[in-house]
Amino acid sequence: MKKATRGRKAAKGKKVFRIVRICLAVLFCVAAIAAVSLVAVKDFYTKPLITDVTIEAGSTFSIDDFFKTKPDSARFITDVSGIDTKIPAVYGLKIAYDKHFDQEVRLTIQDTTAPTGKAVKQEFFTVDGLPEVDKCVTDLYDLNGIAEVKFGDGVPDISAGGDFMVPVVVTDPYQNSTTIEVPMHVKKDSTPPVIAGLKDNQMVRSGDEIDFREGVTVTDDYDPEPVLTIDASKFDYNKPGKYTVLYKATDRSGNVTEKKITLEVWQSSASDLKTKEAYKYADEILKKIKKGNNDAEYAKNIYKWVCKNLVYLGRAGHPTFEKAALAGFKDRKGNCWVMCCCYKVLLDRANIPNLIVSRANSKVTRSNHYWNLIYVDKGWYHCDCTPLYPFFMKIDSQLDDFHTFESKLYPKRATKKAKSTKGYYAKRAN
Repeated sequence: MKKATRGRKAAKGKKVFRIVRICLAVLFCVAAIAAVSLVAVKDFYTKPLITDVTIEAGSTFSIDDFFKTKPDSARFITDVSGIDTKIPAVYGLKIAYDKHFDQEVRLTIQDTTAPTGKAVKQEFFTVDGLPEVDKCVTDLYDLNGIAEVKFGDGVPDISAGGDFMVPVVVTDPYQNSTTIEVPMHVKKDSTPPVIAGLKDNQMVRSGDEIDFREGVTVTDDYDPEPVLTIDASKFDYNKPGKYTVLYKATDRSGNVTEKKITLEVWQSSASDLKTKEAYKYADEILKKIKKGNNDAEYAKNIYKWVCKNLVYLGRAGHPTFEKAALAGFKDRKGNCWVMCCCYKVLLDRANIPNLIVSRANSKVTRSNHYWNLIYVDKGWYHCDCTPLYPFFMKIDSQLDDFHTFESKLYPKRATKKAKSTKGYYAKRAN
């Protein structure tokens, strides 16, 4: 009886144990299935997402760029409408898809594109040196602009002339660079300038003033403005004789041409001078002008007469100083040439040595202007009768840029300021 009871209990225990085992097995299977399902779901939602996207400046982007396979519900949570893709930068964005997932991603905009441009062939002479680098290239373009244009390493020696390829490096603000090879044809100038129009002349001591540049031209195969200098330092307007004048033309390459001419100064007789009508007018005018105590005072009184009695009129000049002076004495008006010629003729008749000075081209002006040199107080002094620049007895250092002249063409001037010779500007005739 007891054995039967124990057997039934053992059988019942085994059955319970089997049931427990079965339940545990079922629970394990359910857990495994759930785990597999969760992994599958997670893989489905995370594997397609690209969390770091890089684009080139100037290009575009969209939500598609952040997925291998974009879910239909994918969208930006971050407002991306204000992103300028032309400007390199890094943006942190948020993306959402389906109902329960949103992710942080990064958008990087970078500029790795070098500038573009074209070479401009250059032709120049060795003495010019390399041209400005900006002139060597054209059609430059870069999305973010050009930061620097410069000659690159390996610029050749052009001093002997020839054909070269010269590197020009163009760089944008993000240090992307392009090297453009610029063809250059470099010429070496060895041909000196040509001086034309020179001839030996004669002049009369009391006749026309000489313009040493009149009829003289200088040309060069390379330099459009070769420099012409004239050395007439030994020339004396007031002393009869033969004089040598040296003309020297120099181009920018340093090529030089020199030519000499001979000028003769010869004395005319007093009777010849009296036959000139301008001098007859001058003699009548001088009768009304005080001589003063010396030549300086006499010259100043004559200067005052010209200032008071001639009205400035900018009209064409006259071929000779006698004709210009005659017109001034008759009409009582004229330009700077007429005024300085009237002053000259009056000084001639007063036996005061004088010369007419012509302005050389200066940084201020290339127009003509004329004034006088007078010899008083043992020196040559400048005088100008025109209303814009009136002054009496100035030395070289007192002149302004409007009175630039070729000093070698005239006798040595006084170096000390004259006493009591302040500039005189009288009320002129109407």
